[in-house]
Amino acid sequence: MSDLDNSTSEGTATQTVNGEVSVNFNGYKLPILFESKADFSGLANSASPQESDTADSDQPLTHYHSFFYDLFTWKFPRATGFFFSFAISLILAFRFVNVLRYVFKATYLLFFGVAFLEIAARPFGVRGFISSVRPKRYYTIPRDSLDRLFGELHDLLNFFVLEFQRVLFVENIFATVVAFFASFIGYFLIKYIPFWALLLLTTITAFTAPLIYLQNQEVIDEQIQWANEYANAQLANGRQIAEKYIDDASVRARATATELTQKVQSYAVKKSPTTEKSQASPLPKNDGPAHEFPDAPKSDLPTVDGTSDVKAAAPEPIVA
Repeated sequence: MSDLDNSTSEGTATQTVNGEVSVNFNGYKLPILFESKADFSGLANSASPQESDTADSDQPLTHYHSFFYDLFTWKFPRATGFFFSFAISLILAFRFVNVLRYVFKATYLLFFGVAFLEIAARPFGVRGFISSVRPKRYYTIPRDSLDRLFGELHDLLNFFVLEFQRVLFVENIFATVVAFFASFIGYFLIKYIPFWALLLLTTITAFTAPLIYLQNQEVIDEQIQWANEYANAQLANGRQIAEKYIDDASVRARATATELTQKVQSYAVKKSPTTEKSQASPLPKNDGPAHEFPDAPKSDLPTVDGTSDVKAAAPEPIVA
């Protein structure tokens, strides 16, 4: 279905087909700024409160889930390109330009200008220019605006809290693995590169990685499937090896325990008769034939060949 609007000039017409706006100029279609407006409108509709997705626990997610998904997947390329360029420019500006210093400079120039315009006409008796344009009532922030602002901030904080819990409790194993590698790489990079460079690298990765994945989804999914199957095969092989080692260790442990038990029992059997015997009779009885010893001699000294071994003492000589 197409709607043909009134021509803006001769030979030029604006045509809207399936929500895409283009300009017909003498038969040629030219993109116009309305396409960018349509992209921003579509991204804004993604961020508006609506029926959102739910987690595995049937808990409803915030509408920012759809917003960031459409933003990082380049569903609306012009709006995403604008936010991507703005983020990169903001990081580089804060890195190479002293933004806070220029904010103070703009502030004092503003106050100096209004003070000069107000004082310059006073010597001539003319009312100051700034006083003449002063509003009757100063502008105030409506309460409804603050309520909407804090409501959006509340939803945004809940988005980060919910997404962190979904990754932490492995609702999607791929997202958890990606978060692991991202944090692991960041842990090492932060030691070698400054924070602004790490933030710049993170922003570029966040805006380009989903687009690369969508453009090469089939090839990446095949590689992920192969890696998953390979990891499962290695886990199964490791489980079988572990079970084999556990069975062997249990068999060896049972054999060792049986052997030790047998040794203890044999040692107890060998030692028990001696113990009982020692407890029954401390001095063993000599029932068998004992060694025979010779009888004690009845005479004082034994004789050899009928003569006494002891000679009589010779009489002492008589001294004349």
